[in-house]
Amino acid sequence: MRDWPRRAHVETLRLWPDLALTVDRIESRRELFLGALLLGSLSRGEGDAISDVDLVAVTRPGRWQGAWEVRHVLSSGALAAFDRSEGKSEVAGHTWITPSLVKVECLITAPGGMRLHEDGVVLVGEDDLTDRFERVAPLTRRQVDDYAARLRDTGAISDIERAFGDLISLLRREVRGDPTATHGDGVD
Repeated sequence: MRDWPRRAHVETLRLWPDLALTVDRIESRRELFLGALLLGSLSRGEGDAISDVDLVAVTRPGRWQGAWEVRHVLSSGALAAFDRSEGKSEVAGHTWITPSLVKVECLITAPGGMRLHEDGVVLVGEDDLTDRFERVAPLTRRQVDDYAARLRDTGAISDIERAFGDLISLLRREVRGDPTATHGDGVD
């Protein structure tokens, strides 16, 4: 796994072993994956004890279906795993909760299958891996909250994922002193 600014901070977090294991699993399937991107608070070095892991596993052209079929290898040993597809071709989410209660959100996508709303950190793969995706403006907190509400309202979040999200929201208010933390949304 590559280095990035503030990696040393992320290595101190309890989620580091889960992140490293998942990246190793992606890297071990080079016939299926071009690489992996880290997004969110960890990519910025802002993560903490209750952060989740936001990954993008980028498939080789024409290998998305094979990569999707082995997604459970990425989450092997998980307490619970959830899949989410929004009907887009060659892009879907595989999320799991590890035995150490870390939530890993892994989007499995073909190159160009999604838009990047933020700079990602290339953990595995070519330096220009992020260039294979359209760049768009970062999402606002309101947009993230609205998306999460739609997921909740449509039943796209399982009871376990919803309860875990509720727990994380309560912890955010307690640990981070974030009074704006909403009920568990399954999205961080």
